[in-house]
Amino acid sequence: MTFQLDQSGINSLAGFAYQIKVFGYYAFDLGEDMQVEFETIEDVNLKASTPDQIDKHSQKFVCKITKGGVNKAIQVKHTSISNAVAQQMLLNWILLEHSSYNVEKYILFTDKSYQNDGNIFSKDAKSLHKIVVESNMQKNATISKVKSLYETDYKEFEKVYNQIQYKFQFINLEDIDVKTDDKASLHFRKAANLIVFRQRLNEFLQHITLKILNAIENKEPYILTYQEFINMVEDISKRFTQEVTVPSYSNFKKVNRIDLKDSKLSTSREFIQLKSCGLPDHLLKQNLLYGMYYYETALKYMENNRVNKIEEIEETTFEGFQNVKFSLMQNKNDTPYNRLEKTKKHPNSHAQNDQIKYGSSIHLTKEDIEENQISWEDDENAQY
Repeated sequence: MTFQLDQSGINSLAGFAYQIKVFGYYAFDLGEDMQVEFETIEDVNLKASTPDQIDKHSQKFVCKITKGGVNKAIQVKHTSISNAVAQQMLLNWILLEHSSYNVEKYILFTDKSYQNDGNIFSKDAKSLHKIVVESNMQKNATISKVKSLYETDYKEFEKVYNQIQYKFQFINLEDIDVKTDDKASLHFRKAANLIVFRQRLNEFLQHITLKILNAIENKEPYILTYQEFINMVEDISKRFTQEVTVPSYSNFKKVNRIDLKDSKLSTSREFIQLKSCGLPDHLLKQNLLYGMYYYETALKYMENNRVNKIEEIEETTFEGFQNVKFSLMQNKNDTPYNRLEKTKKHPNSHAQNDQIKYGSSIHLTKEDIEENQISWEDDENAQY
């Protein structure tokens, strides 16, 4: 028998990533007194609060799952939809329609590349009801829950079936990234500067991805209110302009993990230079992360034709190092650790935050730095 690679895990991750993209896509539809939800009543749910839910004296719509309001329940599929999957989706929606949640739209959101036709109603109400009634699945199965509600009441079952069919919307999107770009164009000022726009949008998508992952880790849904969304847009727009580039350090730290056993890393000059300072592993990782964060920020400056900004940061860092080294030598206190710590504390008005300032000094200890290379331990003493 020929071995075949099990791609179920990969496909599952691809589907999860697509759900997050759809969440981001709908985030830009938020208006006042609305929220977009991940894994509440559906994969993605767009909710508008009703007037009786809104406290007119409140400055913020409360971020929580409530049964009131008007919902757009969005089922996200990043795969071909089989008859069995379509039936399961419909049964879930029948339960949702029976609940106290007010759903105005049942949306099936798919990728056009999978050539789905959106025909989840291939079985009429009578045929589906017959399947439900004849089912012998365990009690906690979706079909069994539907059976317990409608086994002896076909007319009500048919009514709910028809209501879902009336509310159903099929969205077969060809390129969700392009469409999200279009939706975000006003919020992140695409017309003003395309490069800055891309940096802002990427920062936003990374941020909500991390928020969703954190919520899942805590076994909670993730809910983004309009007010929180606007606050994100404002914060990101201030941190990414033609003059300023400041990626979120906390997000960068969550995304990037450092393995000190990686041979490429452990033989690098910046690693060996930090080891000469006698740092414990957690501070080695911290300082290496500063260097990585600075490098990513520098790349974003280059994208925006701000090479001069990089030059100013690095020149100031190197001059600070020279002053620190001379001062330490004069005071007969010149050690690798003191060079590192004093250089990191040296002022650098061109760096937008401390991590960029710290990271520039770590970056300048790299092997491929031709000018302004920094050494915590002079090369003749270093153990390479």
